[in-house]
Parts: sequence; structure tokens; C-alpha cells
Amino acid sequence: MKFFDYTLLGQRPNPVGSRTVPCWIAVLLAFTGLAFADDLDEALDAEESAQTATSITIIFDNSGSMAENRKLDQAKKAFTSWLQSLPPNYSLGLIHFNVGKAVLAVPTGRDNRDKLLSSVNKLKPYGKTPVAGCLKIANGQIATRRGEFSPYERHVVVVFTDGIETVDKRGNKGVVQEIQSLRDQKIEVVGIGFHGQGDYMKPAATTFFHASDEKELVAGLTQVDAEIGDDSDIEISEKDLAAIAKADIPLPKAPAEYVATKKK
Repeated sequence: MKFFDYTLLGQRPNPVGSRTVPCWIAVLLAFTGLAFADDLDEALDAEESAQTATSITIIFDNSGSMAENRKLDQAKKAFTSWLQSLPPNYSLGLIHFNVGKAVLAVPTGRDNRDKLLSSVNKLKPYGKTPVAGCLKIANGQIATRRGEFSPYERHVVVVFTDGIETVDKRGNKGVVQEIQSLRDQKIEVVGIGFHGQGDYMKPAATTFFHASDEKELVAGLTQVDAEIGDDSDIEISEKDLAAIAKADIPLPKAPAEYVATKKK
């Protein structure tokens, strides 16, 4: 059996002062190294994709008024259809109402779509409309995720409601202020007014649209996803840059070799 010096693969065997391995093992080690390199590249690509992917937090209105005209049933069907169509690498979260209080039902994350769909389908129409409280929870969730997971994720908050704020003392003004707080941190906010409601979100929301039935809601949600996925026309203004500078988002330092290269 032929032997190779595995410290100098391919050169003559040197039995004195050197360790050797059979030829077939050397070849196996070489191929294993290539496979490991490929696996490492794939892992790094997957990690980069995960840390720069889109994260959507849904605020779902299940207040008492949603019992009228089968509005809640229409909304459940529309959101179920939309959620099932979203790319698998999207992170999702759900906030809804419970006896007039804002509740984090499903924390933002990946691989939780079945749990989120189950939670939506179990919702019952009851109580008041704490939209501002839900926006505060969304803000806290995103801040935590940026600190613990990645500051590079694209965050979108979808606010779906058929009425006005009925819990926060500031009323609809409080909703607008909470939306603006999110926008100041470079978080997109999509407002959806159901059955003629929700116009008060327009001044602050990134995008706003009306839907009067299940069909229109499905069409609108599909468009929201299309807008999320298309960044070809994004322009960053001086106001945007100022907001980025104000946002307290920890960013990692550039690699030392990159800094050294830039100084030359």
C-alpha cells in the first residue's frame, strides 16, 4: 500500500520524522475538506439571508365591532390566504386584543406560521380597540429583536382595524404618535382600514388602504407584500438619514482589514 505524508500531500513519503497516511485516506480527507468548505459557505449564506430578511408584525383587530356583517370571518380568511403565500424566510409576529387589552399572541420569529394561523382562526370578536397599546408592544418587540438577533432585518408593522382607538386617553392622536415613533426608527407601517374606518392612520403610516370585504382585503394584502419585496425605488432623504442617526440600534464594527484598506 502506498503512503503519503499528509502534512505535504502529494510529495514523496518520508518515513523518518514524518507521519504518513494511506493514499485513499488522503484523498478522502481532501474531498471532506472541500465538502466542509461548501457546507460552510452555505451556512454563511443562510445566516446572512436570515439576518437581512423581512420581519412582519401583524396587529389584528378583533374588537366587538368585528362581529358585525361577518367582518371577522372575512378578515380571518383573507389573512390566512395571505400568510400562506408569504416567503418561508419571513419572520412573523401577531398582536391582537383581549378584553380591551393589547396582547402579544405570537412573538416575532421564523417557523411559527402554523401557530400564528391557529391563533388568528381562534379569535373571537369582543371588547374595545387598544390600537395604540398594540403599537407599543410592536415597538418593544422590534427593539428587542434588533438587539438580540439582527439590526439589519427589514421590519414592517401591519395595522388592521375597523374602528377608532377606544382605550388610550389620547384617542386616535395616540395611534398616530405611536406610528410616527415606529417610522422614526425606520420601521415601515402599513395601515388597513376595514369597512370604511381607519383614515386617521394616513398622516403617519408608510402606506394606507381601505378594504370593504374579503376580496378587497386579499388584494390589498397581496399588494403590501409586493411593495415589501420591491426595493428598487427606495430613496433615502436627509430626513431619513437624520432618523437613522437618532435610532438607538447597535451596529457591529467593520472588520479590521476593511478599515486598514480604507485608510490606504
